[in-house]
Amino acid sequence: MKTDELILQLAKSALPVTPLPSPFVRLLRWLALAAALAAVAVLAIGPRADLAVAVTRPTFVVSLLALVVATLSSAAAAFVLSVPGAGRSSLQRALAVAATLAWPLVWFLVLANAGAGRGRLFHAGCALEIAILSAVSGGALIAMLRRAAPLQPAWTGGIAATAAVTVASAATQVICPIDTAPHQLVGHILIASIVGSAGFLVGWPQLRRRTRI
Repeated sequence: MKTDELILQLAKSALPVTPLPSPFVRLLRWLALAAALAAVAVLAIGPRADLAVAVTRPTFVVSLLALVVATLSSAAAAFVLSVPGAGRSSLQRALAVAATLAWPLVWFLVLANAGAGRGRLFHAGCALEIAILSAVSGGALIAMLRRAAPLQPAWTGGIAATAAVTVASAATQVICPIDTAPHQLVGHILIASIVGSAGFLVGWPQLRRRTRI
């Protein structure tokens, strides 16, 4: 078959293609979903009783701000990376990594300066909140990323998992009344690390499978 004939045959058999919205539009859609899920969780379980006082404490504010920036930058980087040729700069990924590392750093500094304090080291409720919110928001994010063509599935899957666990951890911080460094490091950060690693192991193969099609 000649090349012209092959092109003509492919053109006749091709199905209509609907272009994906821009990474920014898809980012906004996911953020709206993630914010709605977080809000529902906070309203259903109830925010911490001393939230009005907690928001005046620098540690609480900086920790929560680090989580919000990590969510925004990680999700944005994931959507950009899902478009071949769009993610040319590593600055966006570096911001996501830096914001994510700032979260545990805050509590390590608190531990070094103020000591362990009193409070529960682990709470099943915090672990369940982080796990469930991460699974739902992360599943939606992976589904959206699979519709594109991520050529770096490991990076894309890793920062997608980061976005999912940080938004879940932000909601959990608003709910959990325990601000001691050991609880935050073990009951929130360690749990988020485990959940995020599990999410990466589940999501990465999905993105690799999509890349090979």
